[in-house]
Amino acid sequence: MRSTAYLRGAGLILGLGMATLLAGCLSGSGSSSGSGLLPGPSMPDIPEERVLPLIFVHGTAGSASQYQTQAMRFSSNGYPDDHVLAFEYSTAGIGEVTRALTGELSPDLDAFIDQVLSDLDADQVYLACHSLGTAVCGYYLTDPARAAKVAGYVAIDGATGENCPGNSNCMGIFVSEERSLGSNNAYFPDETHVQVATSEASFAAQFEFFTGVEPERVRILPARGDVNISGRAVYFPANSGAAGTELQIWEVDADTGERLGDSSLANFNIGTDGRWGPVRLDPEAHYEFLLLRPGRADHHFYRQPLIRDSHLVRLNTSPAGSEIELNTHVSDDHAALVISRDMEWWGDRGADNDVLEISTTSASGDQAAVDIISSAMGSANIGIHVHDDEATPLLTSGEPLPYFPDQPFQWGVDVYMPAAEPPDGTISIVSSPRGDTANQQILNVPNWASSGHRISLIFNDYQQD
Repeated sequence: MRSTAYLRGAGLILGLGMATLLAGCLSGSGSSSGSGLLPGPSMPDIPEERVLPLIFVHGTAGSASQYQTQAMRFSSNGYPDDHVLAFEYSTAGIGEVTRALTGELSPDLDAFIDQVLSDLDADQVYLACHSLGTAVCGYYLTDPARAAKVAGYVAIDGATGENCPGNSNCMGIFVSEERSLGSNNAYFPDETHVQVATSEASFAAQFEFFTGVEPERVRILPARGDVNISGRAVYFPANSGAAGTELQIWEVDADTGERLGDSSLANFNIGTDGRWGPVRLDPEAHYEFLLLRPGRADHHFYRQPLIRDSHLVRLNTSPAGSEIELNTHVSDDHAALVISRDMEWWGDRGADNDVLEISTTSASGDQAAVDIISSAMGSANIGIHVHDDEATPLLTSGEPLPYFPDQPFQWGVDVYMPAAEPPDGTISIVSSPRGDTANQQILNVPNWASSGHRISLIFNDYQQD
């Protein structure tokens, strides 16, 4: 049957209004301003016994990144930030995917859950599992002793069945109304496979299922002061730590991507777990996350500002000699980008198509804006590789690059972006989500030459004033 969790909109509309009115006077934790004259934001009255650790389990080519926005929405509704976590695993090949499909990850997930229960002094957890992750969680729940540790299970656009696995308390969230899990299901036919894991509507359904109450808001409450940020630098898609690398964080000019100041704000040596942080950042500022990889090209990450505390930030890089690296054409004269967003880029939805324009202004030459979204892309990709191909050097054909369209959730486009070492200009990337040119998302980065540099751009999977 269709769940009504996402249909009750009055409380959400009120929450949106509250978020807008109070955004200017709230601290990162949601407390009122120091003047004491303005009240803090209203929060849902969550029964204490319903506040349990919530563990996200991702799907193929996924990570904690697909739950970063939802975690900020949970904390924006009073849920403890440290209670939303992620179990990550490798999907780097058929063998790893098979392990996930056949229940071989159950001992690893069980150990992770036991550690979380110990760390947070809890008796049970919630599981929110997406795509392939529903196979991981479904197998886990078939064991009664393990199922007893799980108070609630949300399966997002994955496994189906007449009954909840292990007779668990479950809810299914799906794009297609032809699919179901148990008797409690929510459907979002206007969304797509990754989007339904990260959207506002999906959050509202999950929040009410886990807590028993509606959220006050589905938008993220921005922090008034600095935000506390941490995460992992990992090899994609193995989710193993990028050990032996160094992460530097620089504040940059939003209009050019050029670094501000003579030294980085923070430096972290990356170990086998990939962890870095925490670091305090300005929620309105732009930053470069520079991953130094000894003996290899530097990897520059640029993302939209992080407006609230987050410990699930992921920096995906490639191991030496990987297929991604081998299929990225590099030179001293052009830049190479990877543009990602945890919501599919739509190219075959007519008026709802995304627009993603790239232009270059530099002493090495200018290139006019070109929209890289095409109908050939379909609507299933979240990562787009962009560089000058070998077949048509120094020209933008807009044609698909080889290799990348054959990988899960990835695409590739031939675009020539003049570059230099050191950079002598700016590459501008302008996203109009679902064609909404009134609320564009913009990232500007230096035109680093691909022979010594890789550039990753991470756009938010949400729009917010």
